[in-house]
Amino acid sequence: MYEEFFKLSCRPFDLAPDPKFIYMTDQHARAVANVRFALMNHDSFVIISGEIGIGKTTILNTVMEELGPGYVTAKLVHTTLTHIELLQALMSEFGMPNYTKKKVLLLDSLRNFFLEQNKKGNHVVIIVDEAQNLSSSALEELRLLSCIDTSDRRIVSIILTGQPSLDDLLDAPGLTQLRQRARLRQRLDAMVESETHEYIRHRLAIAGGDANDIFETETLSEIHRLTSGIPRLINTLCDTALTACMVENRPRVTLEVIDNVVHELRWQWFEEQAPRAQSARSATEPSADGTVSVMAYRSGQLVDQVEAHGFPFVIGRGNANDLVIIDKEVSRRHALIDCIGGIYVVEDLNSKNGILVNQKRRARALLRSGDIISLGEVDVVFYVEHRRSGKPLTRAAVEDKVHGELVDDTSKQVVQTIESDTADRDTQQLSRLP
Repeated sequence: MYEEFFKLSCRPFDLAPDPKFIYMTDQHARAVANVRFALMNHDSFVIISGEIGIGKTTILNTVMEELGPGYVTAKLVHTTLTHIELLQALMSEFGMPNYTKKKVLLLDSLRNFFLEQNKKGNHVVIIVDEAQNLSSSALEELRLLSCIDTSDRRIVSIILTGQPSLDDLLDAPGLTQLRQRARLRQRLDAMVESETHEYIRHRLAIAGGDANDIFETETLSEIHRLTSGIPRLINTLCDTALTACMVENRPRVTLEVIDNVVHELRWQWFEEQAPRAQSARSATEPSADGTVSVMAYRSGQLVDQVEAHGFPFVIGRGNANDLVIIDKEVSRRHALIDCIGGIYVVEDLNSKNGILVNQKRRARALLRSGDIISLGEVDVVFYVEHRRSGKPLTRAAVEDKVHGELVDDTSKQVVQTIESDTADRDTQQLSRLP
């Protein structure tokens, strides 16, 4: 990679969250202080909203790492759940058996667990990420859980984080009681230009570099304009720009390099987007008319299928990943899939054995529906199902017998059209990737 080329100790703009690179703007620092204060005072609800990639997870990780032994936490990241599934998921996170589907028994078990933790001097914290996907009935169950307390103290705090649509959901007339229990409710905005400059300088400094040596001065303002100050987009643009410089043997990132990278990432639409918030949302969310899913195969047999409800989507052996693969050749956090600028990218997370995309070793690669990501002995098929047709678009799987069930006549026709129109362009783009 480009670390050696620029004499850096590590990749400063890796998409995977790394606490050593944390950069706190004033609003992020205020949010951390507010969440810390709310938990110390055992507030019932804490609500933080903002665009994808704005730093909500960073805030949560910062606070949770500071919590002492007097806290018992559960974190939910898959939120397209019924109210019963929500209660079952919480019991699972707390390490409790959850075989029943009876709501009364589930609530009673959770209540007893909360009271038991209170007797031990522990405070229960429930964290729900991507909370904008929760149904009104699931939110009502969370409110009822927050009402479990003793005569002298509240014993449960619930932190909800999500995209801006979470605010609209919580403002619905039927959730008045929940809103009244939320003393802290903060909306995170994108960074202003000066903060974007400092963010880039900070991350390069942590990696042992100097922004003045690596980036021409005018490129920092251009990066802010193109990314609207969204940290994840900044990371993607800077990381790709540094890779391009290494490939082309350029000592510094120039405006020309940025322009080429924007074209490579297909970010031309930024020029036509006026509202900053809408631009950031469109850049990081998948297409509204498609659902992204991944299917894991071992020896030709389907072992798991997961729908991606948010990005980045992490694959690995650890239980906290979005797709869990139990395989000796798979690292705990092996790879991630992200949606940037309306396109999908897979990136290896410095895993032990790396990844193959369509049988070619890659550190990072563009993804199209039907592409096959190989991790050890497991093949992960990425596809987008378009809601109008209900059928996935496939490309790499067309001639693959193992994954042949993904392919139908309609898909093949679409694939042929796609490959005819974009083969040359994709070859050029992928050649720029390490």
